[in-house]
Amino acid sequence: VGSEMCIRDSYDIGDKVPFQLKGTVASNYDDYTTYKFVFHDQESAGLTFDKDSVKVYVGGKQITSGYTVNTPAPDGDTFDVTFANLKDITDVVAGSVITVEYESQLNEHAVIGSTGNPNNMHLEYSNNPNDAQGGETGNTPNDKVIVFTYKVTANKTDANDVALKGAAFALYKKDDTGAYQLVSVQNATENNGKYTLVNSETTQFNWAGLDDGEYKIVEVVTPAGYNTMEDLLFTVTAEHDVTSDDPRLTSLSGGNLFTGDVPSGTVTTAIKNYKGSELPETGGIGTTIFYVVGVVLMLGAGVLLITKRRISAKH
Repeated sequence: VGSEMCIRDSYDIGDKVPFQLKGTVASNYDDYTTYKFVFHDQESAGLTFDKDSVKVYVGGKQITSGYTVNTPAPDGDTFDVTFANLKDITDVVAGSVITVEYESQLNEHAVIGSTGNPNNMHLEYSNNPNDAQGGETGNTPNDKVIVFTYKVTANKTDANDVALKGAAFALYKKDDTGAYQLVSVQNATENNGKYTLVNSETTQFNWAGLDDGEYKIVEVVTPAGYNTMEDLLFTVTAEHDVTSDDPRLTSLSGGNLFTGDVPSGTVTTAIKNYKGSELPETGGIGTTIFYVVGVVLMLGAGVLLITKRRISAKH
């Protein structure tokens, strides 16, 4: 008898998280008169089980009877899927794979960071073929998966790294079609495309409960006297120890402009604004344009001066 649970690693708060439980029927199944088979599942507070999403399969073929779903279960589990007697299901044979698929929502109680949101399961099964009632059972080792979610933090500063007030930002996430979808706006309200600042003192902006993926931060309100920053595009990436019996978050990154912190599940960056007369220290295309325009103006002045001299010489 064996069991396993399958899942992707990270999600946004509010997402439906699909789970899959699998159990394999014992090779000596034919020796039993009654065969009990129970999936036990215990979810953490950050996951909300959806009983209506449960689907059960035998060898890949869906069945709709022969089992019960109890939630919360009498033993304290979030839910149990119980087959009181697999012998009542004609399609089950020795070595059959029983699969349970269901969804849970990652909710507002989700833990952000390396602790994550664990989901534990084990399989209970009859283990004595001489017990006609099937009441003598054994249990597989516990199988754990963890659903992770992350946070993005942006600290607003001026060119001298001093906290700067009076800004507001919107965070967007790229969807499967390549389009950016709004996640939320921080420190501003929107009306017909116009943004109004909520708190003039705010200098730190946090977006919590995020999946890994591609994002951009857009400045929707700029501090008075400063230039609006270019959209900041970045990618949240994470790595996990998926082979361990106790899976963990091992690394977290937001790219070169971000600092990742695994315990808190946070990627942090500083977003600078420059005054109208200031240029970014790193230069870039904006600086290049100023240099090119300056050279063109100087050359123009030189041509004008030479032309005037030639005209004066003729006279």
